[in-house]
Amino acid sequence: MKTNIKLAAIITYASVFLGVIISLGSTPFIVSTLGKSEYGLFALVNSIIAYIVLLDLGFGSAVIRFNAKYISENDSAGQRNINGMFLLLFSAIGLLSLLASVILVFNFDSIFSSLDEAELGILKTIFIIAAINVAVSFPLNIFSSIITAYERFVYLKIINLIRVVLSPAMMVLVLLFDFRSTGMVTVALVLNLAIGVINVVFCRTKLNLRVRFHGFDTKLFKEIFSYSSYILLSSIAFQIYTNADPLIIGMFLGATPIAIFAIAAQLNTYILNFSNVLASFYLPKLTKMIVKGADQAALMLELVKIGRIQALIVGYIVSGFVLFGQSFILIWLGQDYKYAYTVALIIIIPQITSIVQSLFATMLEAMNMHRVKAFIYFSVAILKVALTFWFIRIWGITGCAIATAIGMIINVCLNNVYYKYKLKFDILHFWLQIIRVFIPVVLLSGVCGFLLSFVSITSYVYLGMYVILYSLIYVLTMWLFGLNGAEKQMVAGPVRKMALRSQA
Repeated sequence: MKTNIKLAAIITYASVFLGVIISLGSTPFIVSTLGKSEYGLFALVNSIIAYIVLLDLGFGSAVIRFNAKYISENDSAGQRNINGMFLLLFSAIGLLSLLASVILVFNFDSIFSSLDEAELGILKTIFIIAAINVAVSFPLNIFSSIITAYERFVYLKIINLIRVVLSPAMMVLVLLFDFRSTGMVTVALVLNLAIGVINVVFCRTKLNLRVRFHGFDTKLFKEIFSYSSYILLSSIAFQIYTNADPLIIGMFLGATPIAIFAIAAQLNTYILNFSNVLASFYLPKLTKMIVKGADQAALMLELVKIGRIQALIVGYIVSGFVLFGQSFILIWLGQDYKYAYTVALIIIIPQITSIVQSLFATMLEAMNMHRVKAFIYFSVAILKVALTFWFIRIWGITGCAIATAIGMIINVCLNNVYYKYKLKFDILHFWLQIIRVFIPVVLLSGVCGFLLSFVSITSYVYLGMYVILYSLIYVLTMWLFGLNGAEKQMVAGPVRKMALRSQA
């Protein structure tokens, strides 16, 4: 199991890194080919689609949790029946999402009155194709969740690695043939269908999984719905944080400002993807620990261990972005997108605390105690939207970012009160362990920022040289002042084994 997670984590980091590199390379071509307006419309469609995806009602996480539970209990009959229920539910949800999308298209003219007739035509076309993609995804995604419950992470991450390479390559290809944004969303549909079918075949041949719907278990469905409803609430809140801004910008400012905000959001997504890799593996493990009666001390040990590792990762990524982000954006996309750096910073920095505590949310789902956290997240998200409508009139897209940052800070504070006083976790101990990682990061960033103020970075060559130099200094600093004994052993152990193998 540990080997599985370690190998899957390595593949995931490779996928994320490769995905970022490919995306960074392809984005200037996509932006220049589509233009600011159509790129903004493409980003707008992705934002709307994210809300349609919420129709899964949180059942995606329920598929993982309940399959992991039945696997742990060795109940194959129960597992077959519950997956039959899920397949029926998700197929119905897929049809519902398609109907909702059609109704929405007929109202685009009144919703996005700031767009002209040509922009509305493009928006409607690419949205319908994206909506079909979502509709077929609902039943197909069950099988990837089942594979996750079996902790077959290596297979999933290899499939994702293939997607990371193929998706942008195919999108660039359709743009070269002048299919524009319509071709891009069609590529996403075709690739999603292909991977979905591959997952179905894997479940049947490798996991010997059979879906048998013997009848609708009302009692079990109530339990699933009770669990999933709060996942849904958290998902709605997450989508408000990540996708409400482009919608509001589209209502008030038009398509072009969406493109600038979309770049900032894209950079934020890169950081989230790198930082949250480890937490994504732990729902099945924590569920099985809880089913087998793990105590609070054992759970806290996992939370601190993963939290510190995530702090090391996010500390490197965010400090690197603070130091080199503006130079990178200027080289990457030019002066027109310079302000994306400021917007990204406002969003990214407050999010650091949420990232290092992301395993807490996974643990609450495994314990089926995520209700309060969902209510907190949703309430703060509503406040964030209200602030966005207010601030956008004063500061434009900067106001959107400020509202997001305020919401994140309030959310983290309220959650930590809940963890400490309701769940009785030693939050002070957790944060003391995290602060020990961040102190050298902040000091190092301050010194490097001062030195870089005397330097002008105007090309990828110089940027790469400085990033490599900073990376080496960061690793050395963390080894001397950031890592504890166990973490040093975790790093040194595999290195020592590799050295012994090479000598043999």
